[in-house]
Amino acid sequence: MLFDVQTKNLAAAAERTKRMQFVTGVTAPIHRYHPAIIAQAFASLDILYPGRIGLGLGTGESMNETPLGFDWPRREARLKRVIEAAQIISKLWYTTTNNDNNGNDIKKTSNYANEEEDGFVYFNGEYFLIRNAKLYSRPTSHHIPIFMAAAGPESAKASAKYSDGLITFLKAKESQKILDVFDRTIKKDDKGDSKQKIAEYKVSYSNNYEHTFNSSKFWRATLLKDSFNTSICDPRKLEQKAKQQVPDQELKENIEITTSIEDCIKSIEEYFKVGITKVYNT
Repeated sequence: MLFDVQTKNLAAAAERTKRMQFVTGVTAPIHRYHPAIIAQAFASLDILYPGRIGLGLGTGESMNETPLGFDWPRREARLKRVIEAAQIISKLWYTTTNNDNNGNDIKKTSNYANEEEDGFVYFNGEYFLIRNAKLYSRPTSHHIPIFMAAAGPESAKASAKYSDGLITFLKAKESQKILDVFDRTIKKDDKGDSKQKIAEYKVSYSNNYEHTFNSSKFWRATLLKDSFNTSICDPRKLEQKAKQQVPDQELKENIEITTSIEDCIKSIEEYFKVGITKVYNT
């Protein structure tokens, strides 16, 4: 999903609700979207809907980056970009400033180190550089949660160290290994045990089973082996490859295809049994 569509959809949905919380699943700060722009957008959303907005970060897909003329980085490089992005966004949101949004002198404390004066931030990383950047409209909330997508051990470790929790698209039993890595990393780094573990739960529902199954085919390409690391950027080629390598039975085993929402309860409970704390539907 394109970033501007994500933020517009979040704003539209939040405007029509009162207490519902929203998290992107996920936004990719690889090439197209600079972390500072993401920080500015989500700070604005938090001002409008304080305490209801969260940011999910992930390593992205070639399909969204390569068509714009960018090279598709290797997995390790993309993960480092996400880590740097999380650091930049946090610094821009929470770096100490001497004035509030109304120009009044204040003394604000923050848990983030290496803070520059007056809210101006400098960051010189391996992939991102910002010079004296500042958000003039700062988040209203004390803390906007950042979550990181994880499907392997390295991304699970990164999410434990640099975010408020992980988001995974793996099914309940498959996610157990990365949840163990996540928990061990938190314990080793003495990060506490309050971090969220969020699962993406794919479900296709309607009263007509055939229609329900046909709708699920949209997700077939995500079931390709190592689908999010492939350098294939043409969605037509991905669709063709998925039709050849992902049979209908595999689709049915990985996506909840149902004509009864009540049938979803048991499979959702499986996530909580392995340690997932929240489940969201796509």
